[in-house]
Amino acid sequence: MTKQEVKRLQKALKAKGFYYGKIDGIWGPQSRQAIIKFKKSIGYRARSYIGPLTKAALFDGRVDAVTAGRKTYQKQEADKDEPIWLQVGRSYLGLKEYRGNRHNPKILEWWQKIRMPFTDDETPWCAGFVGGVLEECGIRSTRSAGAKSYYWQDWGQRLAGPCVGAVVVFYRGKKSGPYGHVGFVVGRDTFGNLMVLGGNQGNAVTIKPFSLDRVMSYHYPNNRRISGNVGFENLPIVDSDGVVSKDEA
Repeated sequence: MTKQEVKRLQKALKAKGFYYGKIDGIWGPQSRQAIIKFKKSIGYRARSYIGPLTKAALFDGRVDAVTAGRKTYQKQEADKDEPIWLQVGRSYLGLKEYRGNRHNPKILEWWQKIRMPFTDDETPWCAGFVGGVLEECGIRSTRSAGAKSYYWQDWGQRLAGPCVGAVVVFYRGKKSGPYGHVGFVVGRDTFGNLMVLGGNQGNAVTIKPFSLDRVMSYHYPNNRRISGNVGFENLPIVDSDGVVSKDEA
């Protein structure tokens, strides 16, 4: 690549929040790590190679969903205790909204998968993440942008408590209000909080602690064997600073 081409890549990566160095046209470690993080954020193979598909996603917002690596996830299913949808969800850790007028194409793809009309990543997308991941694994979601839709529709198997991979519904503000949050249970921390993998947690896909006081319900996909035993005390311990999530929209 010429120096001008590298500068163009650095500017695009910086605009999306993946590159923090100087726009100097030097394809060094910072630039390579930035492109790897960007590719991982949209479900592409995490390597520094830049081909036409990567350029299309970076400059035009187009993403080829076929490259999301679903066959790899299927191979891993027998090798891990975690359910497949949790493995897929984890693969998107670090994915975040784009700053400015562009929108993360993966989030737009999730909107399409759950039959929602949104064409931006500013609309609260926690239900888009959960629904999109489930649909990627061949599991029908509620196909709603409402976080509480899993509670309202009594989706899947209603559980008496949490287990690894369960869909957990929280309320935001008032329990009877329209606002909520939804994610996947990954464990618990030593502070007595639920550890949840979710989208739109600080505008990104992250694992954060949540207070049990906010839980409305737990759900598990129909016709799927529950991973481990149900109950908070049966959850694995996950590292945490104990600071509960407060930014989910």
